[in-house]
Amino acid sequence: MLTHDSLRRMVEQTLYADLNLIAMRPFIEKQLCSPLDPAIRYTPFFYGLLPGDHRVFSLRPFCIPIDLPVIYNWIHEYCSIPGQNPFSPVQQLLEAYHDLLTADYCQSLVAEVNGTPILQIDIVRADQDEISLKEDIQAGDYCIHFLFSPHFDEPMSYFANALNSCLYSFFSFPGISRVFCKASASDKRSNFLLQEAGFVLDKTVRDYPGKMNIYRHDHVPTVTG
Repeated sequence: MLTHDSLRRMVEQTLYADLNLIAMRPFIEKQLCSPLDPAIRYTPFFYGLLPGDHRVFSLRPFCIPIDLPVIYNWIHEYCSIPGQNPFSPVQQLLEAYHDLLTADYCQSLVAEVNGTPILQIDIVRADQDEISLKEDIQAGDYCIHFLFSPHFDEPMSYFANALNSCLYSFFSFPGISRVFCKASASDKRSNFLLQEAGFVLDKTVRDYPGKMNIYRHDHVPTVTG
């Protein structure tokens, strides 16, 4: 396994000769899925408080040099569990996040609590996501994919509130009317989490090697902060 520092050096050498890790406000044109510089550490565009927690919750764009080593570590831990999928190669992860950050139909984000990453979430225009093969997609439809930190020891309701806060932020941008998310029908944890975050089961479809539940969220959640 690569160390945090060695992975960061690999990222720098592969993509960025001159890193510009400066704090900047993203989404100047108020479009959530706007192309961004993957090497910049943008300032958060959303702040709040999760119910029953005094710590500051924030949401900002993914920064490859800073966040890729963190996500690499998360995925490595999840994939070390018996029966889980093989670990993704570093180069594959790097290219995937680069594409997410530089496209005009998706965005990759990091949610933090007091500056510590708790959740990585991608939002994609639904007509550009594979979910369009299963759903009747309309203008304003988006799909999310997320990964929670394995190092954050909180109850499931806390993670549901974090996901809910992300949705609250997404719906504040123009043009976002419905958000979809899918989960394996056998994944009880993810299904419970989506239901707790206010998603409604839209349909269950066949998906190798089993079945997949497709959830929909089409109203602005209520959050504190």
